[in-house]
Amino acid sequence: MAFEDVQETIMDKYWKPEKISDNIEGNVYRIVKDQWDNKRIVLDLGDDEDGNIITTTLPAHAQLQRFIPNLQIGDYIRVELVKQIEPTAEQLEANPGRSPTNIYKVQKDPERAIDYDGE
Repeated sequence: MAFEDVQETIMDKYWKPEKISDNIEGNVYRIVKDQWDNKRIVLDLGDDEDGNIITTTLPAHAQLQRFIPNLQIGDYIRVELVKQIEPTAEQLEANPGRSPTNIYKVQKDPERAIDYDGE
C-alpha cells in the first residue's frame, strides 16, 4: 500500500480583523461553544477544488456574540469591523495587556442563504 499526499485546506481557521473596514462574508455554518463556553460563529466560505467546505471561526467577542440570537444556520452574512475603542486608564491598570474593544456591523443577505438540513 502506498501513501498519497493530502492537499491542505483552510479549515476552522480563526478570522482576526486588524483594522477598521476589515470584513468577511459567508454562510453561518454552525454556532459552537469554545473552551470558555463562549458562543462562536463558524462561517462557510465556500468549497475548495475538491468540494470540501472551507470554514473560519469568528472571534468570541462579546459585542459580536450579541448578533447570534438574530441569526439562523445558513444565513449569508457580512461582518465588518467598524470601530475599535481603546481601553481606559482604569481598565489598563486592572489588565495591562487589555486589547481594544472591537465594534462590528453584521448584515445578512436573505437571497444567498443556504439550507444545511441535508447534512
